[in-house]
Amino acid sequence: MTSPKFSRPKSICSLLLPAIVSLAPIAFGQEGKGVSANDWFVKSADDRKEKTQVGISGGEKRDIIPSLPGMPIPQTDRKKPPSPDYLLAKVKWGSGAVIDQKLTEDWNLAPNDMLEFHKLARSKDFKYMPTQTSLAEFSYDPALMPAILLGGVREVKFTPTQINRLRQYVLDGGMIVCDSVYGSPWLYESSLKVFDDMFPESRFRVLPLDHPLYHISSDIEQVTYRSGGEGEDGKPFFEGLYIGSRIGVLVSKYGLGCGMAGEMEVFDQLEKKGLKPKAYSKESARQIGENLAPYIVGYGRVGEAEGKAELFGALDQNAPTSEFVFAQVKHDGAWNAHPGAARQLLSRLEKDSAIPVNLKRVSVDLNRDDTSAYPFLFFTGLDDFTLTNKQIQVLRKHVDQGGTLVINNALGLATFHQAAVREMRRVFPADEFRLLPETHEIFRSLHTITSVNYTPALMKDQGEKLGGRPVLFGVKIKGKLRVIYSPYDLEGGWNEVRYPLSRGYQSDSAKQLGCNIIMFAMTT
Repeated sequence: MTSPKFSRPKSICSLLLPAIVSLAPIAFGQEGKGVSANDWFVKSADDRKEKTQVGISGGEKRDIIPSLPGMPIPQTDRKKPPSPDYLLAKVKWGSGAVIDQKLTEDWNLAPNDMLEFHKLARSKDFKYMPTQTSLAEFSYDPALMPAILLGGVREVKFTPTQINRLRQYVLDGGMIVCDSVYGSPWLYESSLKVFDDMFPESRFRVLPLDHPLYHISSDIEQVTYRSGGEGEDGKPFFEGLYIGSRIGVLVSKYGLGCGMAGEMEVFDQLEKKGLKPKAYSKESARQIGENLAPYIVGYGRVGEAEGKAELFGALDQNAPTSEFVFAQVKHDGAWNAHPGAARQLLSRLEKDSAIPVNLKRVSVDLNRDDTSAYPFLFFTGLDDFTLTNKQIQVLRKHVDQGGTLVINNALGLATFHQAAVREMRRVFPADEFRLLPETHEIFRSLHTITSVNYTPALMKDQGEKLGGRPVLFGVKIKGKLRVIYSPYDLEGGWNEVRYPLSRGYQSDSAKQLGCNIIMFAMTT
């Protein structure tokens, strides 16, 4: 085989020089990583240049998004303007090289991955077309392009202008998918670093096994790996950077593209060179691809709602003592799960009650902020978190002095539930959560709530068992209910947007419960 000749040429002519023949195996560095990212530069297959069925035109008055599993599209949504013809654009980035006297570019080492991805999507009635774009010509508008794919093997690098525009694209509701097509550690590690720096307010987190991405079309509980995967125990492994409750940046440590395209021979070549690729099998890669399309669609709509700018109150601008302030706790987990939801609830509270309300929520850092001005603290998240000793002391003092702590399991995921139970045992070692009876006054403090409506996912999983009753747990401190926990998502319902596979309450029920909880906290 031939080794690629790398350069950043000034003209196409310099790319067409004969490739350098390499007959001896290359000596590689640590654990098959290679001396440089260039060692991974091997094209997986020729471009099949197939064309999928032509999509509908942008002017047709019908929706090209089918109903998502567990999330039927209401009639009002079906009357909205049509969605874009494109779902996931492959980004042309990086430099080129000559392989077997053919120009090959980093972004297109797996040239048929998006062709097969869109075939899988179309088999599920998602009528989108594959497309490519460069960062120079990209619109950076999620309404026109909901997601983009960065695939390759070499280090990801952006200019300051590109960094700013990509950041805003994600904040506005877009999604970036990074695929290290062969499991190249160079692209994988640089992707984590670049996007961590791009979003200092967040960080990458391993997706829990009950995350919607693994269940939105089919249940992915076990996977197989073509290469690597020894430490994953047959489980899928993805890292996501949360923007609200959705994944803004998704990074795959294990290659997806070749598996989706069904072109796996390249891994034999890489292993003969002394490299250690990491990749999903063809079957698992395609199953993940089938789930990725509806996730982009469903949570793209979430991004439209959560991407709107929200004003926060400042800690040094305390509201009048008669005005209710919604103070939300920061922690080391994904604490800002549903941006904009609190304001929606407070607007409903202002309408339904005589309570003076400050519509700006306040974010509180328990490690350094004074919480004495905020008798109501709201704590939510999506996955694991760990409280510091300082945070434990502040929360304990808060409720001991008559404050209320409300905990919400955003999306109703098991990982957050386990963390909430564990960490609250550290805060209140002598107490434990107890189910509040249906006769508890919290269900009548403002609205009389005898039954509730669950989201489709919760209805399917637990509807018969729950029987339409509201489910809240509590901890009493000095004989008073001071800690309230909802194991099913309340906050998502306040936002009036459909969260695919969220286990929680539908909008009106969520708002009634939220108003009752605040009224109870303010009057007891």
